[in-house]
Amino acid sequence: MREKRGREMKTLSKATIKFGIVLISIVALWGSAKAQTMEHKVTAMIPFNFSVAGKEFPAGKYSIIRVNQNAGDLVLKISSSDDRFTVFRITIPVQTVETRNEPAMVFHRYGDEYFLAQVWPAGARTGRAFTKSRRERELERQQQVAAKTGSLIVGTVTIFQ
Repeated sequence: MREKRGREMKTLSKATIKFGIVLISIVALWGSAKAQTMEHKVTAMIPFNFSVAGKEFPAGKYSIIRVNQNAGDLVLKISSSDDRFTVFRITIPVQTVETRNEPAMVFHRYGDEYFLAQVWPAGARTGRAFTKSRRERELERQQQVAAKTGSLIVGTVTIFQ
């Protein structure tokens, strides 16, 4: 009985170690792949006022770049061309099946309010998404109610470099 239990524990330990190695390998490969997504600055002329995670920006030329070129894409810097308007935000990876041919910034639109939602570098299948602000979540809830009457204009706007 004791021998059987010992063999089971040994088998379980080996399986756990193998699973751990596979998991670490997947995380390492995923991390190195996503680290390449925002290697280069994405710049665009934004023709409307917009918000990023609760901070408002006027229309103008903006760029998005990694905060630390060696640390991956977790934190991005969004700044105006004159650096008067700047914010640092944590992002999450988003993926698409088709490769983007040119860099793009994707905005959610609710009426006349725009929210930066995603940034996509050229030649990538992985982009970066920004979390929704309290105001955007509120407008999203209002949109669900207004969708029945058609009284709120909602959409997505993509601006290419």
